[in-house]
Amino acid sequence: MIRQSFMIVLAVASLGACEGSQSSTVPASVSDIKLPPSGVVGWDLQLGAGGDSDVTVPAGVKVLDVDGFSISASKVSQLNAQGVYTLCYLDVGSYEPSRPDSNQYPASLKLQQDPNWPGEYFLDVTDVFKPGSVLATILTNRLEMCKDKGFSAIDPDNLQNDENIVGGRITVQQQIDFNGWVADQAHARGLAVFQKNGPDKIMLRDRTGKMMVEKFDGILNEQCQQYGECAALSEYTKRGKLALNIEYNTTLDCALSTSLKINSLKRDLGLAGRNMSGYRRETCN
Repeated sequence: MIRQSFMIVLAVASLGACEGSQSSTVPASVSDIKLPPSGVVGWDLQLGAGGDSDVTVPAGVKVLDVDGFSISASKVSQLNAQGVYTLCYLDVGSYEPSRPDSNQYPASLKLQQDPNWPGEYFLDVTDVFKPGSVLATILTNRLEMCKDKGFSAIDPDNLQNDENIVGGRITVQQQIDFNGWVADQAHARGLAVFQKNGPDKIMLRDRTGKMMVEKFDGILNEQCQQYGECAALSEYTKRGKLALNIEYNTTLDCALSTSLKINSLKRDLGLAGRNMSGYRRETCN
């Protein structure tokens, strides 16, 4: 989801550490997780691809982010065989009506409709810490799907419901706790995981005492140039972790990206697959 203008190391924890988690899963060891590359890396994201045939890898791209539901295990295997580091895009903080598991979301989880995406709702992310959590079950099943398809890492969208939902119904600390929970759940399944947006949250600590920059294996940010937030991403690069940034409307400032060791690119708003009409990509690398 495109960041809205109005808002918007490695810790592997036992799933039994939080109420409502799935304790039957055995936590992965650090060696089981394929960490993303670091430094200057060619990358792309093609979240608008409706299926395998829409996706091809541009020359020089080593990291590719695609939709976890739309892309098949065979395509992921093909990408992996090409030496591409594969990210599985999932919406973790909001409800999308078109997803195969959308009927599993009770109305009680849908706190506020997204004004820019009809039919979508920002969720009560605190639910994952409740006994018998419905949201925890949905999200862990989604993570298992990404694992089963052979992805290396997770791109978890909508980690800022403290900002998206009016009235303070989700506090900053509750949001940070949820974000850390997502990271722990991914790691426990042998998946790396990126912090999605939230440059102001990078140094905040969740209920385990870990900062977001410690919990996550990299960051994938939208529009840090447009919002003057790129400097914060260097907290990841200073730790040898990958920092990715995408712009939609702003001319790329490659000098800034180079100085901060951030991998910036500019894409079309629809994030079309490379074989689709409307695909546009500019990069500093």
